[in-house]
Amino acid sequence: MERKLILPGDKIADGKHDMPYAYFENGAMYATLIGFIDETGRYMPIEKPYKPLRDDIIVGVVTDARHAGYSVDLGHSSGGFVSSRFVRTRLQLGDIILAKIRSISETGGIMDLGDVKRLPQGKIVRFPTSKIPRLIGKKSSMLELIKKYGNGDVVVGNNGYVWISDKSDIPKIMKAMKIIDDKAHTSGLTDTITQFFEKGE
Repeated sequence: MERKLILPGDKIADGKHDMPYAYFENGAMYATLIGFIDETGRYMPIEKPYKPLRDDIIVGVVTDARHAGYSVDLGHSSGGFVSSRFVRTRLQLGDIILAKIRSISETGGIMDLGDVKRLPQGKIVRFPTSKIPRLIGKKSSMLELIKKYGNGDVVVGNNGYVWISDKSDIPKIMKAMKIIDDKAHTSGLTDTITQFFEKGE
């Protein structure tokens, strides 16, 4: 079943709420971007730029290695930096990492990263950040489904980079991700993906 499309200026909730991509006026919240209301009643913009937040879990690629630390591509206008003090393993150019944003500069520039883990060989792909909650699912249900039928590990970053293990069925997982991207605004998406995998397409 298609869910109601929300257009900029449409009312999305009564009262005042701390809600991104929305504004308060005349006792209600109104949308600033095209989106929809998901099964939990949350307003979900269809497309939005990634806005880094402290403690976000991200996936990135090491692009420069220096004595002080490592520059990391996050698929964002501002990159990340890992201080040598906060990483136990020596990283190399091209390494794919999982990390947490420790801090963001006042100008929104370079982000300091911590809790760094180097991921094994795999493929990194981009996914719209506005649809990341649909890719993960309630209590990670969608992500666990993808891992199960894709026969491998998948790590999703808040920044829209997704790492897929070399040992998994990468083409099948990418097809499932494309369906989720295309049908993020529909209900029953978990059933749709289950059917896709069980049909073995």
